[in-house]
Amino acid sequence: MWNKLTKSVERLALRGISAVFPPHSSPPPVAPRSVVVLSCTGIGDALFDSAAIRCIKRGYPEARVTVLAHHRRMTVARHNPYADEVLPYSKSPLARLRILRALKGRRPNVAVALRVNEDAVMLGYLLNRRAFFGSTDRCGNMSFLLSHPVQTGGGLHAIEETMRVARRAGGDVTAPAEMIYRVSSEEREAAARRFAPWFDEPYIVWQAGGGRSLRHRDWPPHKIVEAVAILQKSAPHRIIVTGGGDNKEAAAAVAAGAPGVINLCCATTLEETAALVGNAALLVSSDTGVMHLGFAIGTPTLALLHPRSKPELYGPPLGDERFEVIHLPPDATMDDLDAPRVTEAILRRIVRK
Repeated sequence: MWNKLTKSVERLALRGISAVFPPHSSPPPVAPRSVVVLSCTGIGDALFDSAAIRCIKRGYPEARVTVLAHHRRMTVARHNPYADEVLPYSKSPLARLRILRALKGRRPNVAVALRVNEDAVMLGYLLNRRAFFGSTDRCGNMSFLLSHPVQTGGGLHAIEETMRVARRAGGDVTAPAEMIYRVSSEEREAAARRFAPWFDEPYIVWQAGGGRSLRHRDWPPHKIVEAVAILQKSAPHRIIVTGGGDNKEAAAAVAAGAPGVINLCCATTLEETAALVGNAALLVSSDTGVMHLGFAIGTPTLALLHPRSKPELYGPPLGDERFEVIHLPPDATMDDLDAPRVTEAILRRIVRK
C-alpha cells in the first residue's frame, strides 16, 4: 500500500515537473561524448539488453557508454565488452541521487532506457530530457518522460525489442541481434582450479529451476532424477546441478535421488556458473536467466519450455544449431514432459558436439 502511494505521488510530481520542463525531441547528436543506458531488471532481461548495448556502442564508438544496472545483477553488464562503465542502480531515492551525483559534470548526450522498471525512467529524464529514448511498453506509466518514445509491441523477440530502441537512439543498424556474455580467461582458470577433479572431463550443467514465483516453468525434480538415471547408463558425462536460493529443495531432491550428481546449488557465484556453463558439453535448463546465459556464451543448450514461454519471444536465435528447444503444447504442464524425450535430445546433442 505504501509503495503504491509513494509511486503515485512521485508520478504526480513528475507530471508537474515535466509540464514546466517538457521532454524535447531533439535529433541524436552526431558525436556524443557520453551515453547512459538504463538496463536494471533481471539476469535474463540484462542478457537481452546486451545486444542493444553493443548496437549503441558501435553506433557511437568514441562515446563513453555507461550502463546503470541493478545493484545485485551487475555481472552481466560487466561481462559485456561494449560497456565502458557499469554503475549500480537501486530503487531508493538516495541511490538515484548518488547516480546523478556520479554523472554530474559529464551529463550524457544520450540516455536510453532498455528493459527497466518504471521507477528508473525518472533518471533518464533528469539526465537528458532532450535525447531520452525508450520503449513505451517498458516505461509504462512513465512514458510521458521520454523525449523519443519507441513503440515495441507486436510480438517482437525480447532481444529485438530493445534493439529497436537502440537503433532509434543512433545505434549501428548492422549490429547483430545476439546476446553477449564474455567469460574471462582468469575466471575460467579460477573455475578450473576450484573444480579440478572434473572440470576438464565431459560434464553437463543442469539448472535446477528459476525463481519461486515462476516455479510452474521448472521441470520437476523427480523427472530430472529419472533423466539422470538414463544418462548415467548411456553417457560418460558428469551431471552438475546449479541454481539459486529458490532451487535448494529441488537440487537437493535431485542429488538425493541420483547418486553421483554434483550439487552446486547456492555454491557458486554467477561468474563461476558462467565459467562452468562455458566449459560444459551441454546446458539443460527451463526458462531461466541461466538458460539465456547459455545462449549468450554460446554453449550448446537444451531449453525445456513451458507452454507460456514462447520460443519466438524468449528462445534462442532461429536456425542456430547449437541450441535446441522442447516447447510443450498449450494444454500441457512441465510434469507432462517425459524423461526419455529429454534424454534422447541430450544424447543427440552430445554426439553432435
